[in-house]
Amino acid sequence: MPAPIYSIDTSALIHGWCRIYRPKNFGFVWDRLDSLIEEGRLRASIEVLNEIEKKDDELHQWCKDRREAFFVEIDDACQMQLTHIMGTYPRLVDTVKGRSGGDPFVIALAASISPTMVVVSEEQPGKKNSPKIPDVCLAEGIRCIGLADLIEQEDWQFV
Repeated sequence: MPAPIYSIDTSALIHGWCRIYRPKNFGFVWDRLDSLIEEGRLRASIEVLNEIEKKDDELHQWCKDRREAFFVEIDDACQMQLTHIMGTYPRLVDTVKGRSGGDPFVIALAASISPTMVVVSEEQPGKKNSPKIPDVCLAEGIRCIGLADLIEQEDWQFV
């Protein structure tokens, strides 16, 4: 079975960087994520970078330093998936609060690259009239996991 490829969401990067795997104490997590990026197994839509750049901080710099290897531009295949996702789940993006603009791109990237690509997000499921990434992934047959699940799945052990 081939090694999984991941499409990571802004929420997972922010959650990891700012809350649970802060680089000062958990630099090895970020080193391992770098390895996945170098292998081409951890990808993010360019829209994730656009969301992260709203706050010009250390995470933004970390992402900018990996722009070429990590972030994927929107191509025709992704655009087709995006059209499907937004047509089917128009409430995925919160246009009132201006949030979750990158969410459909994260899912579209996964759907357009590989049917076995795994979405990594820290979002919790939403409500029927306001779905979140896990809801859409479930409905579309795309596996969705959290950052801790990625670490476990990759069998990263820190002793």
